[in-house]
Amino acid sequence: MFDLNKFLDDREKRVQLQNSLLERYSLPLLTIRANYPGENKWESIPIEITEIVAKEMEILFKERLIKKEVIENLEGKIYLYFINLDPKSIKELTIQFEEKHILGRCVDLDVYTTEGTGISRSDFNLPKRKCLICDDLAFACGRSMKHSHSEIKDKINSKYIAYQNFLKRREVTINTIADLSLESMIYEVSSFPGFGLVTPLTQGAHKDMNLLTFLKSSFILKDGFKKMAEITFSDLPLDIAFKRLREIGKETEKKMFQATDGVNTHKGMIFLLGIVVGATSRTLYQNKDFKNIQTLISQMTRDILKDFENIDTKKTLTHGEKLFLSHKFTGIRGEVKNGLDIIFSGALLVFNSALKESADINKASVHTLIYLMSKVMDSTIVYRHNLEVLEDVKKEMKAIFESGGVFNYSLDFLFELENKYIQKNISPGGSADLLAVTIFFHKILTYFY
Repeated sequence: MFDLNKFLDDREKRVQLQNSLLERYSLPLLTIRANYPGENKWESIPIEITEIVAKEMEILFKERLIKKEVIENLEGKIYLYFINLDPKSIKELTIQFEEKHILGRCVDLDVYTTEGTGISRSDFNLPKRKCLICDDLAFACGRSMKHSHSEIKDKINSKYIAYQNFLKRREVTINTIADLSLESMIYEVSSFPGFGLVTPLTQGAHKDMNLLTFLKSSFILKDGFKKMAEITFSDLPLDIAFKRLREIGKETEKKMFQATDGVNTHKGMIFLLGIVVGATSRTLYQNKDFKNIQTLISQMTRDILKDFENIDTKKTLTHGEKLFLSHKFTGIRGEVKNGLDIIFSGALLVFNSALKESADINKASVHTLIYLMSKVMDSTIVYRHNLEVLEDVKKEMKAIFESGGVFNYSLDFLFELENKYIQKNISPGGSADLLAVTIFFHKILTYFY
């Protein structure tokens, strides 16, 4: 039997705890409670919804979340998060969540200043929340008891079912994206001749890796790309989503080095394909056209060149950072900031046309690689040599491509060229990564559009 006095006592104790913790941590507080009618707050649906939203908040505020407390009483399950961010910014993000997430209206996300003052929608000149069922204001319907508890519960349950259906759709989509990312990497390393790249026939200009090294690494990376797709198959703000992608990328990079005994097979690929996977997943989540992927890549990476700020004070530098210091060479960061226009306006058209003409994916891949090598400011070549060698490679490949590429030159000629590049220690790693992304986009178009 419901004990009203115990319920009120629990609520008072919870408020006292909140205030004492606010004083102890001197940080804004976010509380999460199910917005569920009736006396029993421990029904399975409100508890599970609260836990789902709590996990979403932990993703949203991850590095800012300083302290977490969980209260369990007659009010239900309540999460308290102390967050190192100004309270208005916290509230703004929770309002976005409430308005966009399927379960956003099924919870109360309350934000308090360090003094315990609540931040409301009116602080942003926003109207009060509407009723879960009708278009009237929620508080008005609540006061007048316009809707029965069973009506409200049915509405919340329907949203919970809709969320479960969303999870099924998400799982199918992100699994497909992960599969296609793996396929694209395998198709790229399986293409030959590779003009200094690792292929099934040669180690190229690489002494520390071969085809098996690449295959082992590729399968390890698949799980990381799935996690990236899952993060962005959501309404998570794009700047925060990009941070999460890079965090997953660093974890994936560690697993790659463990799998390859320290050999760098895919570091650049993790960065590049990770961004592409993220933008693709968000576009599919939003049910937008394929061309939206390019827009999202530009938006997501608009500040990417800030990576080069203050690098002259760093003790250890990546290849890309060294080249930026010596030549102001932006490499793949410059390409993604430009929305990978070299693929959307070039390589993808080249690949699709070559595949249609030849019905041979290896031929289409090599033809596209020649095109990319004629265009890309390839940091791998520059790092191994210099800008002059890069320009020589681009000039040579441009002449071959403009003369018909694989459709005009014999395999013997192309293998001779490959041997020449191997002997000169030339490896177009940047172009190889862009080829894999081109193949990925071709497959995305095939599966989803």
